[in-house]
Amino acid sequence: MRKGFWTVAKQIIKKADIVLEVLDARMPELTRNKQMEKNAAKCRKPLILVINKGDLVSSTTKTYLRKRYQNHLLISSKLSKGINELVEMIKSRINRKEIRVAVIGYPNTGKSSLINRLSKGGKVRTSSESGFTKGLQLIAGKENLRLFDTPGVVPFEERDDIRLGLMSGISPSKLEDPEMVACELIKIFKENNPKALKRAYGVDPKGKIPDDFLVEFGRKKNMLKKKGEIDERRAAIQLLIDWHKGKIKL
Repeated sequence: MRKGFWTVAKQIIKKADIVLEVLDARMPELTRNKQMEKNAAKCRKPLILVINKGDLVSSTTKTYLRKRYQNHLLISSKLSKGINELVEMIKSRINRKEIRVAVIGYPNTGKSSLINRLSKGGKVRTSSESGFTKGLQLIAGKENLRLFDTPGVVPFEERDDIRLGLMSGISPSKLEDPEMVACELIKIFKENNPKALKRAYGVDPKGKIPDDFLVEFGRKKNMLKKKGEIDERRAAIQLLIDWHKGKIKL
């Protein structure tokens, strides 16, 4: 992790009344940051896990998420679902006229869109408080919320290709090993919703290792090399593109 990020993040957490950690509903554990959660606990700040992109998961997955996580709310910032409930949850945790909210999350979990949904669309202002890092900003939000507009995006570990690939942090074609990332995605579907892959591609992942599924997927898509071999890299890239665009849902 970059030191500069954590210096700012720790200050934000100290100044905030409550912390929202934005997760991707399709892979909540992969998008959690335990170090940030420890910092919030150390500062005795309430933490809400905001599980975003609920529109990209099945009803079965939603039921699982509700059972699996405490202190959470499942939302879709894209569709503006759950936003009012989130505001009420924040207000129920903090009894203050103005509530300072830190919103932190990995790239492409929807942190920025959530801030936009929670804000009034008002003008961003820079805090002049003593001890505040220069440039940190507060945005006027709904119901007297004050949102930190910060570099609140958690930086990726260097060359964390699985996170980068699954979370749209990098184009699939630019991954060093898209096959590895695609196989990880297939594993996630096999464990959580194998029927989704069968419905989408006519290939049943049951009884197949991820590599074999990828080969069968490539054959279905007629992704062949010159000698008639399956182009597994091309198949992996296409599978990841479908995932990013929401064509396959957990």
